[in-house]
Amino acid sequence: MLDRNGFSKETYSDLIDEMEAKAKELFGEDINTKAYTPLGIILRIFAWFLSILWDNNERVYNSRFIKKAEGIQLDYHGGNRNLPREPATNSYTTLQFTGVPGYLIETGREFTTKSNIYFMLIEDVTLDSSGNGSGQAVSVETGSNNNVAANTITEQAEPVEEIYTVTNPVPATGGTDRESDDNYKKRLLQANEGGGKSTANAVISALLNVPGVQSATAVFNKTMAVDADGNPPKSIHAYVLGGTKEDIAEALFNSVSGTSQTVGQQEVTVTDISGYDHVVRFDYAEEVPIYVRLTIKTNAKFEADGIEQLKNKIVEKIGGVDSDGIIQNGLEMGQTVVISQLYNAVYQVNGLDDVTIEIGTDSTNLGTSNILIAQRQVARASFDNIEVIISA
Repeated sequence: MLDRNGFSKETYSDLIDEMEAKAKELFGEDINTKAYTPLGIILRIFAWFLSILWDNNERVYNSRFIKKAEGIQLDYHGGNRNLPREPATNSYTTLQFTGVPGYLIETGREFTTKSNIYFMLIEDVTLDSSGNGSGQAVSVETGSNNNVAANTITEQAEPVEEIYTVTNPVPATGGTDRESDDNYKKRLLQANEGGGKSTANAVISALLNVPGVQSATAVFNKTMAVDADGNPPKSIHAYVLGGTKEDIAEALFNSVSGTSQTVGQQEVTVTDISGYDHVVRFDYAEEVPIYVRLTIKTNAKFEADGIEQLKNKIVEKIGGVDSDGIIQNGLEMGQTVVISQLYNAVYQVNGLDDVTIEIGTDSTNLGTSNILIAQRQVARASFDNIEVIISA
């Protein structure tokens, strides 16, 4: 039902109750509509199909709202705001070769890890007089699973005798998964708050919409004196987690006023539409590693992958990369790590009778107090820094 109070969905049990009531109205109060009777079976079949229609109606209604939309409907909201979802990206690395001196390894040749993650050479490589050479390569597929470790790309997809060995001396980086619905919703909602130009919300929103940026904040010195952090008068000091320098500088340049001075150790030259160069400055945020120890008591409902679920819940709440390689934004920059919020997160996992949580910024000094995070810092968790102990 849709009325002034919104949308109210008819559930499967609601439909059965209404259909049984209507059957008794039409056939008499003594009609048998139990589940084992022919009429009861027919009513339940119809109720089941009608409940599917009601579920679909609810999704259609919810698709109008950013907070409740999902999948392609959420992409439509972003399209209306010119803020597309961040797609999955490829991973890049450098390949080193040994082989026959003077041999040309052409662009497009593929090499792979033992687990069949393929990389394609994106430039011609001619081996020198010693039979050595190197060139850039890109992953054939997109996604964070293509960020392979160093010295793992060791196989030729189409072996030739002229190439003796291949390896990647540095890890492959840059591969990301398609932006999740939760992160995309958060970005769209923040963009709504940052309408206009030169306002604090507009500047921060512009930074958050840079591809790869997970968190951002800025210090605005609106006075005519140097502030307590050493920022000059009428300046903006942005702190950003993730993203490339060039993209961040472009976003800052296009969102701050023409007379504002940007501050930071990172310097990028941006050219305006008239051809004049401007130096834009900012700083990358400091990541604070958070160590977590969970001591748990479980029951029969605790699933086989329960420990992994617990770690994912912690990473999702604080921020970091989960077990599927998806970046979870978690806490905003400068937000305190509140231990009671971690309890709320882990108790979403089935099969827990009791949980004790200890946290800290040092693995040897864990406690039960909240962790304060400075304005220019951001808390981050990782699987390696989360310990789960199952007590008897």
